[in-house]
Amino acid sequence: MAPEVVEAFSEEASIYDKRCDLWSLGVILYIMLSGYPPFVGHCGSDCGWDRGEACPTCQNMLFESIQEGKYEFPDKDWAHISFGAKDLISKLLLRDAKKRLSAAQVLEHPWVQGCAPDNTLPTPIILQRNSSAKELTSFAAEAMAVNRQLTQRDEDEEEEEERPIIIKAASRAVQLSPPSESQLAQRRQRSSAAKAVAAGQHLVAPLVLVADQA
Repeated sequence: MAPEVVEAFSEEASIYDKRCDLWSLGVILYIMLSGYPPFVGHCGSDCGWDRGEACPTCQNMLFESIQEGKYEFPDKDWAHISFGAKDLISKLLLRDAKKRLSAAQVLEHPWVQGCAPDNTLPTPIILQRNSSAKELTSFAAEAMAVNRQLTQRDEDEEEEEERPIIIKAASRAVQLSPPSESQLAQRRQRSSAAKAVAAGQHLVAPLVLVADQA
């Protein structure tokens, strides 16, 4: 998860773009070459975070680690890794998304364009170590926990948007009367009735006079 995604999750930012995928690529390369993730979060207690359970403390520690963007290349695991690989990772795991390499630049990077060395990586051996396997399990658990919370957040937002807006009158003074009972409607009805009576009187008189003349 890139720093801008963490900020969007914590509501410090509202948008992020495809450059977060380049950060993820850097994390994947780091894991492939070393056997463990560059960013972790552990509160030190048996909170169940390693088993995929929620732990706000571990989650916050993971988020802080990502947002700080601090990681290392320990010599015991990275001494045999080429400078080109480290250079590519360091240009992907940048806190500022604008400074990261683009996908096209990654494809043009010397480490990607170059030939693979003859010596094999000890990553499988590292993964067999209990500590590294546990770290990867924790990393997967962290990702699952974050995904669950992001999904829950999206569902809550959708439910909030679909919820009908109900407006209740605070007092009787603001309640609306039916249109037919309003004072304006009643005045119009009285005015129309008066006009009808006047029109009837105006028409009847000439008819009577004509009858008298006949």
